[in-house]
Amino acid sequence: MKLSFKSLVTLALFAFSAQTLANSALLLNTPHRSEQDKLRDKTSKPVEIIQFSGVKPEMQVLDLFAGGGYYSELLSQVVGPKGKVLLHNNEAYLAYVGKELKTRMADGSLTNVMQYMQEADDLSLSDNSLDSVFFVMGYHDMYHQTKGWAIDAEKLLKQLYKALKPGGTLLVIDHSAPVGTGIEYSQDKHRIAPEYVIKELKKYGFQFAKQSELLANADDDYEISPFDPKVYRKTDRFVMLFRK
Repeated sequence: MKLSFKSLVTLALFAFSAQTLANSALLLNTPHRSEQDKLRDKTSKPVEIIQFSGVKPEMQVLDLFAGGGYYSELLSQVVGPKGKVLLHNNEAYLAYVGKELKTRMADGSLTNVMQYMQEADDLSLSDNSLDSVFFVMGYHDMYHQTKGWAIDAEKLLKQLYKALKPGGTLLVIDHSAPVGTGIEYSQDKHRIAPEYVIKELKKYGFQFAKQSELLANADDDYEISPFDPKVYRKTDRFVMLFRK
């Protein structure tokens, strides 16, 4: 049976609306979430970001360098009881997490979230096991070095590619650096040029799928650190989705 163009459009809109409804049903005001989480919601726009990522029920998702688990808790709602979220940190990153992670996981209610402590050079992920990877505010850290912190970008990106299922996605959100600066701003200003990320990920086999201006801020001063109170949680952040 052939469908008319009008019918196809109607079906497409229905599918889009159903997915939007499912993702917009994220519960942001649950007592389990901290006031810090709810404050961050205003500038991180997690409902829209997760819609953009395409994460759905029953998916296996890696939240890479998840820190205190802000996104992991929300992703747990989306993937549901038949899905799983790997809340990843390495030993060095735990020093920056504080009590946030311990508090979030203390009552054991996030039953589909698994704390995943692995160093970046050996994530020990099975091939073709993940539907999605969230790499939020951490891409530039592959090019930042300090005592106890050094990441081999090539090793890490190759592991992510192998771990994703065919068609699986990689969401990258990070603080923008000026066009053409590559990784020059990664060490001192914790930023990275968005076009560099696209070029690099293509080199490892990822296909650029789409980009969003959800977290764009034309008033951001690229010459200051994202930790500066003037721009904290309000930097110009690029949001990109890549596909295996």
